[in-house]
Amino acid sequence: MQLKRTLNRIETVALSVAVIAMTVGMALNTPFVAAASGAAVPLVYIISTVGVLCIALSFVRLASKIGHAGSVYGLIRYAQGRNPGFIAGWALLLTYTLFIASALFGFGLFASMLFDPIVKIAWPVYSVACGILVWWVTYRDIKLSTRLMLSIEFLSILLLIIVAMVILHKQPASAVPFQVGGAGIVGISQGLVFGVMTFIGFEAAASLGEESRNAFRDVPFAIVATVLIGGAFFTFVSYAQTIGFGLDNVKAFAAAATPMNDLTSHYLGEPFNVAIKFGALISNLAMAVGSASAASRLLLALARDGFLPRPVASINSFGSPKLATHVVMALNMGLVTILPFVVASASDLYGYVSTIATLTVLVAYGMMNLATLTHFARQDLQTGKPYRLVPPIVGLLLSAYVLFANVYPVPAAPFNMFPYLAAAYMLIGGAIMFLSTRKDSLRAMDAYVFHRVTPTIDDATQEVEGRSQA
Repeated sequence: MQLKRTLNRIETVALSVAVIAMTVGMALNTPFVAAASGAAVPLVYIISTVGVLCIALSFVRLASKIGHAGSVYGLIRYAQGRNPGFIAGWALLLTYTLFIASALFGFGLFASMLFDPIVKIAWPVYSVACGILVWWVTYRDIKLSTRLMLSIEFLSILLLIIVAMVILHKQPASAVPFQVGGAGIVGISQGLVFGVMTFIGFEAAASLGEESRNAFRDVPFAIVATVLIGGAFFTFVSYAQTIGFGLDNVKAFAAAATPMNDLTSHYLGEPFNVAIKFGALISNLAMAVGSASAASRLLLALARDGFLPRPVASINSFGSPKLATHVVMALNMGLVTILPFVVASASDLYGYVSTIATLTVLVAYGMMNLATLTHFARQDLQTGKPYRLVPPIVGLLLSAYVLFANVYPVPAAPFNMFPYLAAAYMLIGGAIMFLSTRKDSLRAMDAYVFHRVTPTIDDATQEVEGRSQA
């Protein structure tokens, strides 16, 4: 049941880069930001980057002390104990699982856009085919997965950068998108909800705490690097999108279903637009592989500690989760096979499952910030470094705000039902937690975890007291 430490720093970064799916975010999310904040879309992404970085620093402080395949489960268990750790891990498990489905729906959407002029095939067929490929890749060596994900995402990002540079070459520069403007603070704060949501998945590298060769350095580096690179990319591309549609034509930007496709057709022509569709297609593939890798490791970690049947914690000959991968992918293949009969639109399904995934990940983010705050508060205050508590406080408030904004005002149907579905899922997790009879044992946890031993305030105090008594 022991995972292998084989990943280098770049391979560790690849998982977070894949799950955050930068190309998909710029292909689908920016119109929602524009609808709320007007032309100030890049300003929203700058503010979002700062806010998400605060959340990321909470992961960094704990990930620099413990390496665990369970991501928030292992980190929060270390900081606060068994039950909070499980609840956070259970919340994040649904997010990663539904991210696979959303990516498969996205793959089907862009595949149909790309290939329909050649041959008409129902989009669910593409989604199922992608799911089979994701299943195969995830089951194999994690090195294959990370290298594939990084190569795919790098290519898709490069295509968007080319389009953005062409737009900026053809349009005059303006500082207006970096000003609050007519949308006001209210509009900026509303846009911030969608800006933060674009970053979801940045923490995925935390699930490689048992597979990264130098986890205490590489996992924190991967998390921070993903947020900073993502923030720079989102700001740059969203600025180009805003300029590309025109400062006096923000309504068209807000109404665009696929803004990058519209802009590419206008500025570079339809042939290059095919390349952009292909970039979005493969970005969804990378997102699905990354999410499946993270979900299977989190599921394995929960089973290993007795919350789920023990066989789920098995490892295959490639050193990857065995039964956990099959469980995660079988569930998602069921979703992409059944849901299209209920909702015909791939874009609608993408939005629906992504919304539910967002609700639970915000719970995990909030608990992560709270765990960091409570675990380090005494140490930071006693060492005269209270400023180190600012990031988790900001991260906690931001997570709470974005979660609240997703449920109130009550959204239109069917989105008004999604908070209840998420709450029902969390109640199931609560029942599992209380029904679990396995004793909480740090010794059992230590069998699978690397600890970074550093002096604590209590250690230093006891050492001083011992010397004085001597």
